[in-house]
Formats: sequence, C-alpha cells, structure tokens
Amino acid sequence: MEETIILLREQTIFCSRLLKLFADLTESLKKNSLNMIEITKQIEPAIAELSKNSLRSQEYLKKLKFQNFNEFINSQPDGVKKDVATRLLKHNSDLQSKLQSQMKILKRLTDKGKEFVNFNLNVLSRTSATPTYGAAAETGTQSKRRIFDTNV
Repeated sequence: MEETIILLREQTIFCSRLLKLFADLTESLKKNSLNMIEITKQIEPAIAELSKNSLRSQEYLKKLKFQNFNEFINSQPDGVKKDVATRLLKHNSDLQSKLQSQMKILKRLTDKGKEFVNFNLNVLSRTSATPTYGAAAETGTQSKRRIFDTNV
C-alpha cells in the first residue's frame, strides 16, 4: 500500500504541474506572448515524468494482478492508508479531467491560430476568393487556385 500512495502522490504532483503549465500556455496564447516557447519546453519534461510514473504504475498493478488502482484500493482492509490512497485517487481523477478540458481549450486556440496564419498567408500572396468560396479564386498570379483555404 505504501508503493500505491507514493505512485499516486507523484502522479498528483505531475498532473498539478501540467495543469499550471497548460493554464500558463493558454494565457500566453490568448495574449500572443513570446514566452510560449519557454512554457512548451517546461511541458515536455513534465509529460515525460508523468509517462514514466504511468509505466511504473502499470507494472506495479500488473505485479499485484489488478487492472487499476481503484480495484486494488477497494480490496484492501479499512485503515488510514486506504483513506489516503482513496483521497489521492479521487484528487488525481479530478486533476485529469481538468487537464482534458484545458487541452481542449489549447487545441481550439491553436486551431484558431493556424487559421489566422493561413488567412494572413492568403492576404500576403494576394489570393482572394469569391464571396461563396465555391468559384475559382481570383489571383494576381498565373495560379488559378488559392494556396490555403480558411474560414477566418
């Protein structure tokens, strides 16, 4: 049970750190700040650490012949360690759901950023489309098609 608590505490620390970094990255993207690269460099090792923790947890559970921590914790006798492990497991579950929602927000922001870049490239290349996007593009070059198609 000690190993379970150690693994769950590590997982809590890594998830909390990632959640903070994702929030910082979201704000940086919203403000179009230059510290995005620095935040991304911090996210990569945090994800690697969480991945290592996940592999160790899977090996530990496999050795104990359980599918997940919930099954293992529920099979243990009542006590302080079981209560601690249960609270850590619940906290990790909450953190992971927050991470998923934060990742959805980041995905939307990066998609919008990509559309903005495509739009600006179309403007710089003097590519224009008719109002319906259905007809052939009108360009100042020999090309009859737009380089990028976007709905900004």
